[in-house]
Amino acid sequence: MNYNTNYICQYRNHIFLREEEDKLSENEKYFIIDSLYRNDVLNIFNLEDFDEQLINNCINKIYEKIKNYDELKPVLKKLASFFFSDDCELGILLMFSYDYLEHTHPCICEFLETGAIANDKLDKLKDVINKNI
Repeated sequence: MNYNTNYICQYRNHIFLREEEDKLSENEKYFIIDSLYRNDVLNIFNLEDFDEQLINNCINKIYEKIKNYDELKPVLKKLASFFFSDDCELGILLMFSYDYLEHTHPCICEFLETGAIANDKLDKLKDVINKNI
């Protein structure tokens, strides 16, 4: 598995200067933020180009390591419920979506490094999910 536990997500940290923001259309702002998100995904999975198969393989390996972590199961099921499912494998895929990646990544990193996730990190992820679902 080639998951970068040292990388810090940047896509939500980009704040436009007021002068810049006034000059950009909503589409341009979206494009910039979306590009930053895509760059974060590439860095997290240590890729130079998008490779869906490599990303899915890595996520599947993460799932195999994390699937029995009881504190995360409700999160995975809640995300899967968005698609009227209780399949935790679907839930983990959704954890890497735009809305959740900035909170998912620190949780996954900590779990891969220590075998556990701090309550404060897990609570932030749960809060974001509860706001969206």
